Amino acid sequence: MSKIKLYGLFVIFILVISGCEYATDRVWEPIQTIDSQPLTVMTYNIYVGSSAEPLLNVENILQAPAEVEKMYNNVIAADFPNRAATIAKTIETYQPHLIGLQEISLVRRQSPGDFLSGNPTPAEDVELDYLQILLNALQAEGLDYKVAAQVKNLDVEMPLLTAAGLDDIRLTDYDVILSRSDVGISRPTSANYDTILTIELLGLEIERGYATVDATVEGTTYRFVNTHLEAFTEDVRVAQTQELIDILADEPLPIILLGDFNTRATHGTGYQTIISAGYEDLWQMDSDGTGNTCCQDDNILNDISDLTVRIDQIFVRNLQPTEVMTHTVGDKSTDRLESGLWPSDHAGVVALISVE
Repeated sequence: MSKIKLYGLFVIFILVISGCEYATDRVWEPIQTIDSQPLTVMTYNIYVGSSAEPLLNVENILQAPAEVEKMYNNVIAADFPNRAATIAKTIETYQPHLIGLQEISLVRRQSPGDFLSGNPTPAEDVELDYLQILLNALQAEGLDYKVAAQVKNLDVEMPLLTAAGLDDIRLTDYDVILSRSDVGISRPTSANYDTILTIELLGLEIERGYATVDATVEGTTYRFVNTHLEAFTEDVRVAQTQELIDILADEPLPIILLGDFNTRATHGTGYQTIISAGYEDLWQMDSDGTGNTCCQDDNILNDISDLTVRIDQIFVRNLQPTEVMTHTVGDKSTDRLESGLWPSDHAGVVALISVE
């Protein structure tokens, strides 16, 4: 790593006041350097910047350009470059070995658009590249992370209403695994699920997928898996959950499975499907709902945090941790930007995992 620092006492203080212990009442010993920290992983849905629900629910295709305009304006107002800087500072605090990111978006534009003439030329002019923006922000914090694996999900182009006519806006969605430079990476794999949500009126197929790598930390190799399951339809989400469980069923390595599962802990059908397959949830949620990760207002400008459900989760299988501490990030009032924006509509989740 390019930056080694004494940050253990600060991390432990945060863990004590906002996290939980897994198997013991012992408080973590201070971490002297990043080389002595437990295995640390993070999941974070960083939010494209707008809800897609109004567009998906249009009753007439002619309504689509105006809804796309609203979505586009929301994305710009959500100011990902400055949000990325805040997210990068959080990552710098904990310096996880591995990070699973969802809603890593690539926004491209074509002006004038050709959607109505059959869209012969896909939009290619980059307006926002969330991955590059975040990598630049991490580098600005002195951090050295690389893309270990990624999966391309939805790739859709739609007409955008402008004062001059119709442009085309193209949104490509990715789930990405970032690894710290001292983590050994091999066997990267990614794929989309067979089960997808189809919006027939718009001609949309909302693909979702997963990315996996073998990651070696302190001589131990783990299978690290990141996914973002369907948000709008439970039947599709549960089918995708089962697909992923079946894919990993014969994996002999210790598995760390994390992401935005869009299933509520602890009673959601998808959540229970994962638990029934032998996975263990690393979060020890209390009866008051500690650990909620979703969701802030669509414009992420709400004054009081609106997180009411826990759908961003970290599971393990084939792994017996001796101690675990998990906690949320990006959900305190002090995490908000000067503009009032939250870093995301989700909280991130960090787990420090001690293994023998």
